[in-house]
Amino acid sequence: MATATIVSLINMKGGVGKTTLAVGLAWELAKSFRVLLVDIDPQFNATQWIVDPDKYLEWLRTKHTVLDIFSPAISSNSEKNGKVTPSTSIIPVQKGDSVLYVLPSTIDLMQLDAAPRGTENKLRVYLDKVRHLFDYVLIDCPPTASLFSYSAFLASDAYLVPVKPDPLSVLGLPLLNRAMKDYEERSGHHLPRLGLVFTQVRQTEAMSNTMQQVRGQYVGEVFRNTIAQTTGVAEAVEENTPLQTYKKSGNFSDVKASLIGICSEFVDRAKELSL
Repeated sequence: MATATIVSLINMKGGVGKTTLAVGLAWELAKSFRVLLVDIDPQFNATQWIVDPDKYLEWLRTKHTVLDIFSPAISSNSEKNGKVTPSTSIIPVQKGDSVLYVLPSTIDLMQLDAAPRGTENKLRVYLDKVRHLFDYVLIDCPPTASLFSYSAFLASDAYLVPVKPDPLSVLGLPLLNRAMKDYEERSGHHLPRLGLVFTQVRQTEAMSNTMQQVRGQYVGEVFRNTIAQTTGVAEAVEENTPLQTYKKSGNFSDVKASLIGICSEFVDRAKELSL
């Protein structure tokens, strides 16, 4: 029986290409593995990218989202079955020969302000019940220290950090380190870092210097492969198309090769967790 490795993609700084990495990596893994992508960002960008709008709107009317896992009481839609199950909460999406499974988010997550004690454990409980169905579970987190990122921390086996190699974005790494330490002290749960992935990379001297600096500070943690700054992301989202198959992207072949390389490194590092 397969038991998934659960990895959160997290950075407390926004605009670093987190969802681009999450969706691209999920689709690449889905070529060879059963993969669940969990969207716990109230902006639900990953959901919008993967799921056709009409299908998503129909799903909201009759099925469940991650909100129903955190707080079923907020979902007042009487057409929904009250019990959250894999079939009522996970959307299978097929592209070519690959199927990616999605636990969708919703903008209504923003209503979850003052959550009762214990809410932070509900995602972990849910994933413990479904992880045998998958090889990998990726959690796309919001760029804030919040109930949702803490819930992902508690539910995960490791976390992965997307980093845009500019000075302001790199300044966010100590903030992330402090947040992870705080989560560990609050919970007693130690979460290893799977690594850092450079995103939105441009061939400038400043970015090259920043990447060299980060590799020196986090020896052995930074992935060799990087994702270049890419045109066509918005169009790929609009067409619900994986970036590595969206041939209208200005640097399509580079992005495709990068995601293949990142996927290979990810699998190797994930295997080391269980050694």
